[in-house]
Amino acid sequence: MKMCKRLLLFAATMLLTAPAWGAETIKVGGIWDLTGVTADVGKPFAEGVQDAIAYINEKGGVNGKKIELLNVDYGYKIPQANAAYKKFVEQNKVVMINGWGTGDTEALKETVAKDKVPYFSASFSGHLTDPAKTPYNFFVGASYSDQIRGFLQHVKNNWKDKSRAPRVAFIYPNHGFGKAPIEAGRQYAKELGIDLVHEEIIPASFQDVTSNLLNMQKKAPDYAYVQTTVSWCAVLLKDARKLGIKTTFFLGNYGMTEALPLLAKDAAEGVYGMATHAAYGENVKGMKLLTDWNKKHPAKESRDTVYVRGWAYGLTWAEGLKIADKNKQLTGEGVKKALETLRNFDTGGLTPPVTYTSSDHRPTTKTTIYVIKGGKMTKVEEQETPRRKEWLGL
Repeated sequence: MKMCKRLLLFAATMLLTAPAWGAETIKVGGIWDLTGVTADVGKPFAEGVQDAIAYINEKGGVNGKKIELLNVDYGYKIPQANAAYKKFVEQNKVVMINGWGTGDTEALKETVAKDKVPYFSASFSGHLTDPAKTPYNFFVGASYSDQIRGFLQHVKNNWKDKSRAPRVAFIYPNHGFGKAPIEAGRQYAKELGIDLVHEEIIPASFQDVTSNLLNMQKKAPDYAYVQTTVSWCAVLLKDARKLGIKTTFFLGNYGMTEALPLLAKDAAEGVYGMATHAAYGENVKGMKLLTDWNKKHPAKESRDTVYVRGWAYGLTWAEGLKIADKNKQLTGEGVKKALETLRNFDTGGLTPPVTYTSSDHRPTTKTTIYVIKGGKMTKVEEQETPRRKEWLGL
């Protein structure tokens, strides 16, 4: 009898001390690249989202409801992304999905619209910003297109030789992510009077790109914009250094990370890049949440701007869930409507303020240019491109 009383007392104590979650949880799908050709940036991004959601749940979740984040590694393979999406929607009944790559996101966009499932991807493809075409697609930060426009604005503003126009080259792999900003870059270079002298297609993964760089070198570009992820950027920069190439290299936001100088060593010095999110540890008000969380939950890997990116994603779409829940519209359609009410949503400086409307899903057009100086990411300037109507979806 005494044993029964003790068990009952223990059970009552556990009920009193357990988190006061409501019976309902909110299921969200997570499609990550943890093992594929973009895992160098896919893994820290996924960890950033997951940690942000763990933090939000620790603080009470979505109006008392716990976010249940379901995780799948798709290895950067479109068929696996399709299969994960189908399971999330048909079996798990998720209210939204956080996905990853450009190729798989663009392959799913029509299905996402038909199913009315808000889909945040880590692809910053400008093709996903026009709600008339992709009404349920979202991301957090300036598009790849606005990044390359920001690069071109910097080139135009800083070019001193009045005897000729600056010469630029684009370097990119022949897949969705690589090609996403290229047409926007072509058009804007022409508008600004910048000579696009060469485009070099590189493999998705490689050990050597010497021959590609020699092809580019023949056209003697003053600047080269590289649209690939940090591991491959590092190989390319080391090969360029060996060849003595004097071109100034600019990298997109998945190339300019704290890992670059660790991987490329001296070849990273003086390399510029576009950043859509603050560097880890940067002096912005929202950073303390991340650093405090990581003190309490230490990780084996060092944190970087891609981890910050994932955290900012989690904060943003969780805000959409809170608004939808408050409106008693916790459905895919209700979450989309809630997100489209966000105006200058503040992530604490982790990213520029985020705004979505029913006619424009560009969250911001502002990027920050960094340069690797003394082995560290160092701010150069901010670039904000015009929010032109004809650029929506490009």
